[in-house]
This record gives sequence, C-alpha cells and structure tokens, in this order.
Amino acid sequence: MTPSPTPGRRRSGAVALGMVGTLALALTSCSSSSSDAPRRCVDPGSLKVLDNHSCSGTGATGRWYYCGSGSLTAGGGTFDQAATKRGGFGCPSHSGTAGG
Repeated sequence: MTPSPTPGRRRSGAVALGMVGTLALALTSCSSSSSDAPRRCVDPGSLKVLDNHSCSGTGATGRWYYCGSGSLTAGGGTFDQAATKRGGFGCPSHSGTAGG
C-alpha cells in the first residue's frame, strides 16, 4: 500500500500559497503613485473647499490640495503633489487628521 500524504504537508502548502497571495496584495497596494493621492480643490488663502471646476481651465482661482480632510475647510494636507509620494505609500499617516 502507498501511504497517503500527511495532512501537515497539505497544510504547509496552503500556508505558502496564502503567503504568496498576501505578498502579491501588499506589493500591489504599495505600487500606487502620487497621482493617486486624494485631492480637492481649495482656495489657497483660506483653504475653503471649492468645486473642482475652480481648479481647472483658464483663470482658475483654486489650487489642488492633496491628502487633506474636512468638508468645508481643508486641513492636514499639502499643495505639493510630490510630497504625497512616501516610498509608494501615498499620503503621510498624519494627513487627514484636521477637520473642517
């Protein structure tokens, strides 16, 4: 009679497969670019949130504000899109803490 595979071997194969999937998911989430950073259009002086049209086109009065939070007034972010690229992780962990 041929011995059947031990349950431990099957389990370790499933663990290895699960670890590969987890690693793939982690690498995919870390590959986001700074262009994926959340942004909103704000008045550069008051940080009042404006509609997106205020940041587009000729004569735009607003500027894009990245990684901030707040529904009426933005805070906790930056106007510098390059500053949102932290080794592929997007917004700094402290962003999004100020409210409005």
